[in-house]
Amino acid sequence: MWRVDVNGKIIVLILSMILFLTACGSDVDYLGDSYPSTVHVDVYFSENDVIEDYLVMGHATIEGDEAGELQEKLIEKARESGADGIVFEEFDRVKSGEVTIDNNVGTEQTITTKVLQVKSIFIKYKKNL
Repeated sequence: MWRVDVNGKIIVLILSMILFLTACGSDVDYLGDSYPSTVHVDVYFSENDVIEDYLVMGHATIEGDEAGELQEKLIEKARESGADGIVFEEFDRVKSGEVTIDNNVGTEQTITTKVLQVKSIFIKYKKNL
Protein backbone atom coordinates (compact mmCIF):
# COMPACT_ATOMS: atom_id res chain seq x y z
CA MET A 1 0.00 0.00 0.00
CA TRP A 2 1.33 3.46 -0.92
CA ARG A 3 0.62 6.66 1.00
CA VAL A 4 0.54 9.81 -1.12
CA ASP A 5 0.21 13.45 -0.13
CA VAL A 6 -2.19 15.33 -2.34
CA ASN A 7 0.01 17.41 -4.59
CA GLY A 8 -1.85 17.68 -7.85
CA LYS A 9 0.04 15.82 -10.55
CA ILE A 10 1.56 13.13 -8.34
CA ILE A 11 -1.85 11.52 -7.77
CA VAL A 12 -2.62 11.48 -11.48
CA LEU A 13 0.80 9.98 -12.15
CA ILE A 14 0.38 7.21 -9.59
CA LEU A 15 -3.16 6.33 -10.68
CA SER A 16 -2.03 6.28 -14.32
CA MET A 17 0.83 3.97 -13.39
CA ILE A 18 -1.52 1.57 -11.59
CA LEU A 19 -3.89 1.44 -14.56
CA PHE A 20 -0.98 0.86 -16.93
CA LEU A 21 0.43 -1.98 -14.83
CA THR A 22 -2.92 -3.73 -14.51
CA ALA A 23 -3.52 -3.41 -18.26
CA CYS A 24 -0.16 -5.07 -18.97
CA GLY A 25 -0.87 -8.11 -16.81
CA SER A 26 -2.12 -10.37 -19.60
CA ASP A 27 0.36 -13.25 -19.54
CA VAL A 28 -1.02 -16.75 -19.19
CA ASP A 29 0.24 -18.66 -16.15
CA TYR A 30 0.19 -22.35 -17.08
CA LEU A 31 1.07 -25.38 -14.99
CA GLY A 32 0.86 -28.74 -16.67
CA ASP A 33 1.99 -31.05 -19.44
CA SER A 34 2.72 -30.09 -23.03
CA TYR A 35 2.14 -31.98 -26.26
CA PRO A 36 2.74 -31.07 -29.91
CA SER A 37 0.69 -27.97 -30.76
CA THR A 38 -2.83 -28.35 -32.10
CA VAL A 39 -4.66 -26.42 -34.82
CA HIS A 40 -8.11 -26.44 -33.20
CA VAL A 41 -9.16 -26.29 -29.54
CA ASP A 42 -12.72 -27.14 -28.47
CA VAL A 43 -14.15 -24.61 -26.00
CA TYR A 44 -16.30 -25.64 -23.03
CA PHE A 45 -17.76 -23.79 -20.07
CA SER A 46 -18.44 -26.91 -17.98
CA GLU A 47 -16.64 -30.24 -17.70
CA ASN A 48 -20.08 -31.87 -17.96
CA ASP A 49 -20.27 -30.72 -21.59
CA VAL A 50 -17.19 -32.70 -22.66
CA ILE A 51 -18.38 -35.87 -24.43
CA GLU A 52 -14.98 -37.40 -25.27
CA ASP A 53 -12.91 -39.32 -22.72
CA TYR A 54 -10.11 -36.99 -21.66
CA LEU A 55 -7.42 -36.26 -19.15
CA VAL A 56 -6.66 -32.92 -17.55
CA MET A 57 -3.26 -31.89 -18.84
CA GLY A 58 -2.94 -28.61 -16.94
CA HIS A 59 -4.37 -25.50 -15.35
CA ALA A 60 -4.13 -21.93 -16.68
CA THR A 61 -4.89 -18.51 -15.22
CA ILE A 62 -4.82 -15.04 -16.76
CA GLU A 63 -5.65 -11.55 -15.49
CA GLY A 64 -6.59 -8.41 -17.41
CA ASP A 65 -9.44 -6.10 -18.29
CA GLU A 66 -11.10 -7.42 -21.46
CA ALA A 67 -12.89 -10.80 -21.21
CA GLY A 68 -12.76 -11.56 -24.93
CA GLU A 69 -9.04 -10.83 -25.12
CA LEU A 70 -8.34 -13.03 -22.10
CA GLN A 71 -10.37 -15.87 -23.62
CA GLU A 72 -8.43 -15.66 -26.90
CA LYS A 73 -5.07 -15.66 -25.09
CA LEU A 74 -6.05 -18.74 -23.09
CA ILE A 75 -7.20 -20.55 -26.25
CA GLU A 76 -3.91 -19.64 -27.98
CA LYS A 77 -1.92 -20.97 -25.01
CA ALA A 78 -4.01 -24.16 -25.11
CA ARG A 79 -3.15 -24.59 -28.83
CA GLU A 80 0.55 -24.03 -28.13
CA SER A 81 0.44 -26.55 -25.27
CA GLY A 82 -1.19 -29.22 -27.45
CA ALA A 83 -4.61 -29.22 -25.79
CA ASP A 84 -7.63 -30.62 -27.62
CA GLY A 85 -10.00 -28.61 -25.45
CA ILE A 86 -10.21 -25.88 -22.85
CA VAL A 87 -12.75 -25.70 -20.04
CA PHE A 88 -13.33 -22.24 -18.60
CA GLU A 89 -13.90 -22.68 -14.87
CA GLU A 90 -13.80 -19.37 -13.00
CA PHE A 91 -14.44 -15.80 -14.03
CA ASP A 92 -14.09 -13.14 -11.31
CA ARG A 93 -12.83 -9.66 -10.48
CA VAL A 94 -9.94 -9.78 -8.01
CA LYS A 95 -8.07 -7.08 -6.13
CA SER A 96 -4.87 -6.07 -7.92
CA GLY A 97 -3.71 -3.06 -5.91
CA GLU A 98 -4.50 -0.35 -3.43
CA VAL A 99 -3.43 3.29 -2.99
CA THR A 100 -4.15 5.42 0.08
CA ILE A 101 -4.29 9.16 -0.55
CA ASP A 102 -3.77 11.57 2.37
CA ASN A 103 -5.42 14.91 1.58
CA ASN A 104 -3.52 16.83 4.31
CA VAL A 105 -6.72 17.80 6.19
CA GLY A 106 -7.02 14.70 8.32
CA THR A 107 -8.86 12.38 5.97
CA GLU A 108 -7.67 9.61 3.71
CA GLN A 109 -9.11 7.98 0.65
CA THR A 110 -8.23 4.45 -0.40
CA ILE A 111 -8.56 3.47 -4.03
CA THR A 112 -8.68 -0.26 -4.81
CA THR A 113 -8.02 -1.52 -8.31
CA LYS A 114 -9.43 -4.81 -9.58
CA VAL A 115 -8.75 -6.95 -12.62
CA LEU A 116 -10.65 -9.73 -14.29
CA GLN A 117 -9.23 -13.18 -13.53
CA VAL A 118 -10.09 -16.20 -15.68
CA LYS A 119 -9.14 -19.77 -14.73
CA SER A 120 -9.32 -22.75 -17.04
CA ILE A 121 -8.18 -26.32 -17.49
CA PHE A 122 -6.58 -27.71 -20.63
CA ILE A 123 -7.72 -31.17 -21.67
CA LYS A 124 -6.34 -33.85 -23.97
CA TYR A 125 -8.68 -36.39 -25.54
CA LYS A 126 -7.55 -39.94 -24.74
CA LYS A 127 -8.06 -40.96 -28.38
CA ASN A 128 -5.28 -38.48 -29.33
CA LEU A 129 -2.65 -39.81 -26.92
